[in-house]
Amino acid sequence: MNIENPYRQFSASKMSNNPRFNVSVEYTDLFGKTHRIQCKTRKSMLEAQSFLKIFKTERAKINSILAEYPVVMGKFPKKFHSEIKSDLVVNGFGSIVKFILK
Repeated sequence: MNIENPYRQFSASKMSNNPRFNVSVEYTDLFGKTHRIQCKTRKSMLEAQSFLKIFKTERAKINSILAEYPVVMGKFPKKFHSEIKSDLVVNGFGSIVKFILK
């Protein structure tokens, strides 16, 4: 069994060059939209992760509030709309109420 050497066409000086750092940080929000942030350094990757951590904690809080209410056919029943709206507004999520309760 012969295994080809992948480095046979590289010059010795090319072997010491490190590949460039290029990472894509992805996050899928509450509405299903995927956000991608391209990072070229480790510092920018950590900044992007800390920025997206804010959205992740908000999403967890919203999901915990909505988990208290029943879902019928993929929607919340009309009789719970006022309670859901008041719970979300109290916790500071009043701007997304119109998107959740259609």
